Amino acid sequence: MTALTLRDVEAADSLALARLDDDGAPAALTSVIWHGGAKTARNTPAAADCAPAAIAAGLPSARVSFDPALIRHGAVDGGWWPYSRNALTELPGLIAALDARPGVRVQRVAVHRDEWDDIPRRLTSDNGRFARVDWFTTIPRHTVSVTTAGGREPIAMLVVPPSTPAEAARAAMNTAATGPGTAQAADILTAEEARGRAAKMGEGSVTSDSYV
Repeated sequence: MTALTLRDVEAADSLALARLDDDGAPAALTSVIWHGGAKTARNTPAAADCAPAAIAAGLPSARVSFDPALIRHGAVDGGWWPYSRNALTELPGLIAALDARPGVRVQRVAVHRDEWDDIPRRLTSDNGRFARVDWFTTIPRHTVSVTTAGGREPIAMLVVPPSTPAEAARAAMNTAATGPGTAQAADILTAEEARGRAAKMGEGSVTSDSYV
């Protein structure tokens, strides 16, 4: 049986989204209302499809690493290390970082449902432009798929778990952005975790020997 790649799943998801516009919408929509520098949140039924959540100013910059051209034909085009599992506060930084790239304007972000909390349906920027957010259980774990304007191929990003040690997280993002582009997201994370364990074991050996 042939294993599905991220690109295969993205193609299937695109067809599903074309047929069912509401596919992937969470059961409830969290609306964020900004009052100056403060914010309030409320949960409303998704069926009401009320105002999308606002992209907040002043949030921490996204920790990302991209392939310069963002047109690789491998498993991922770059890496992202969010600060938490909260999609409502993390996705705006990723969208802003991608939008800053020449010729990129994010229209839709697809995430794995089991890896995120507080998934909004839409996010809006200060200028009124919005990006749709969809969740699935069929896309590979530790990835987000980003659809942009202009009909270009979706951008696939490795998602490094927030609790990952800094050294391993940076190495994983670097591999995602500069590697050959054929490794799946889970494989990149597994390899960096193994390197981290091996490094710790090596440090322990040196420390033990120093007391002999």
